Amino acid sequence: IMAIDTYAPCPGGTGKKIKFCCADLVGDLEQLDTLVEGDQLSAALDQARRLDEKHPGRPCLLATRVKLELAAKQFAEATVTGRRFLEAFPDNPVALGQAAVTEAVAGRVQEAAALFDRAREAAAAVAGAEASARDAQQHLVRIAATLVQAAAQTGHTGFAQGLVDWLVDSALGTPEDLRLLAAIVGSSGIPAALRTRVPLEPLAGDPPWRPDFDVALEHARSWRLAKALTRFRSLVAVGGESRELFTNIGVVCEMLARPVEASEAWVAVSRLRGLDHDDAVEAVGRAMALETEADPDRSPQVRFASVAAKLAVPAGEEGVTALELLEDTFRHDERCEPATFDRSAWVSRNAAPPRSAWRIYEAAAGSAPPRFLATLLVFGRQTDREPELVLQGFEPDVAAARAVVEPMAGCTFPAAGAVAGMPGAAPTAWLMGAQFRMAMPSAPPAPPAAGAPALVDEVMQAQRRALWSRFVATWPDTELPELLGRTPRQALTDADGARRVEALVSEGEATSRRHDAADAWAAVRAALGLAAPGPITATKPLEEVPPLRWHRLDMRRLDLEQLRGVLVTAADAGFDRAAELAAEAVVARDDATPADRWEALGILEERAESTVRKLEIIGQLRSIARDLKAGTGTLDVAELRIRLQRGDQAEIVRLLDRLKRDHGRDPQVLQALAEVLMEAGIDLGALAGRPGASPAAGGAAAVPGAAAEPAPAKGTAIPDPSEELF
Repeated sequence: IMAIDTYAPCPGGTGKKIKFCCADLVGDLEQLDTLVEGDQLSAALDQARRLDEKHPGRPCLLATRVKLELAAKQFAEATVTGRRFLEAFPDNPVALGQAAVTEAVAGRVQEAAALFDRAREAAAAVAGAEASARDAQQHLVRIAATLVQAAAQTGHTGFAQGLVDWLVDSALGTPEDLRLLAAIVGSSGIPAALRTRVPLEPLAGDPPWRPDFDVALEHARSWRLAKALTRFRSLVAVGGESRELFTNIGVVCEMLARPVEASEAWVAVSRLRGLDHDDAVEAVGRAMALETEADPDRSPQVRFASVAAKLAVPAGEEGVTALELLEDTFRHDERCEPATFDRSAWVSRNAAPPRSAWRIYEAAAGSAPPRFLATLLVFGRQTDREPELVLQGFEPDVAAARAVVEPMAGCTFPAAGAVAGMPGAAPTAWLMGAQFRMAMPSAPPAPPAAGAPALVDEVMQAQRRALWSRFVATWPDTELPELLGRTPRQALTDADGARRVEALVSEGEATSRRHDAADAWAAVRAALGLAAPGPITATKPLEEVPPLRWHRLDMRRLDLEQLRGVLVTAADAGFDRAAELAAEAVVARDDATPADRWEALGILEERAESTVRKLEIIGQLRSIARDLKAGTGTLDVAELRIRLQRGDQAEIVRLLDRLKRDHGRDPQVLQALAEVLMEAGIDLGALAGRPGASPAAGGAAAVPGAAAEPAPAKGTAIPDPSEELF
């Protein structure tokens, strides 16, 4: 049995040493620790429950029981035990912290934030009585780590970031743990408007209510957030025109997971007299992001829909013939295209697969290619249902697809209705996700000449042109949830709405990954009559200019150190337009080092729109690699991916030979090569002469030095509390 240090703090959060709190339970606690260390959680939980019944109301046993119930994913039981613990010891920091976890697991993040705020304050009070502050706060470190994950995955960025800031400010947790938690927050899909860190602001001037403001500010800086918010709110009547007051209310509300109140505070900031126009636009942009955090599915949304129509076909062999004739009709209509589907996926869930699947397109209009609308599934007669057609896609597209399919099939679909449980899409995302049918040559094209665009370039250029032409024409008159159900053109009729529109456009410009997207947002700005923002000159932009404005910086006037900072920070934070402009400025500088050029060119290669430009950049990277005496294996893989897209057969053979000869023993290069070949549909088992061989998974074929792709966006699953509580 593991020995327990009797002079260690009580695990129940009493603030006392075990020797003076629960000395009679030391043997039992050691036995529980041994069971946990041996991964015998079920036995440990049974033992904890028996001990709790035998010694009711003991904080160490209650705390241990809650942890074990969470670890066993018995969340309802953990909630009941946690409530009993908190009712018996309402000022116990561990009881408050565990209650915060159970609330977060149940999806009640605002309640979790309030409880953890009380836990921090209770830890400080207990520490002041009998134990050191560090001993008391250490009880909350693992709980905070669990809450960071829960908050990040449910979209409460301010709460998650506030927890990390508290850990850093209090010097709690290891540097590795803090970096991991910061990465979790950063990879959770933070909206661009919330990526700017807003600090608490001291009050300028000396109004009569300054003493109360300073008390509130001290509460906030000492992580007594609820007390700070109460004090700040009490000053609204007398300090209604104070930017500092409403800014601090917004910041504190974000950290307490109160997005509705935070958004109201930022809207109030945007309306203050004398506020800089850019500041007002960014304040309302922050408010819109928090409104979405409070209600991710707010209206209007574009919902996924599925509608079915019965087919009037005869029974028996004639019915099969009728279905074959109908499919032949689809096959010969330019608005229909056969689609592949996985029959085994249907069978695995005991569902009858369709006879065939079709992609339905709208009719071509002028020179614009036809847009994909919906998927059509054709089902034959089955035991429990008659033959039918099913249309699936987003509601407005399904409605348009009905007009294509109904005359050909001689059936009538009901009005499209949203499918329960299926996510919707924000209208802007729906417009940006449009797909078009490109005209492809009937025969394989000849390999392109060196330095000439390939077929893939022409197809992608046509796709982008069709996408952004439709976006620019449609978005200004599309109802948007960010504009409270109005269209951008309608919203421009009042000052608040105009700021909201400009915030959306500015964010689109700042986060555009390629020129074509940035140009489209600029075209939207012009179409709506919004003035183009002016350039910004700053010597220390990382300190003086908010990130949403970095794409407006005059990069040529920055010294190399500042330029490096903008390049790296913008790329990591997703301000892609600024990252690209900074990379171009670095490459053009005479004083840039080879390492600087390597990093900048990597970013430019990722964002290049054509294979010609990508190959040109890779050629420049090869030259720098020689100067840096760096390996070229990942460059060869990156070039191979592009050559496969272009169909440059001779170059493909040359690169494969070189990879085999020079990098055949480099596992990182081989992993990246496997990924590229799988992308191209090449059978790696057959290629290696080993049928059924399993290629290496993962790997990145990106150019070394290029900015990494962000981690997967936030999910919906709550993290397993046992991963952090033990």
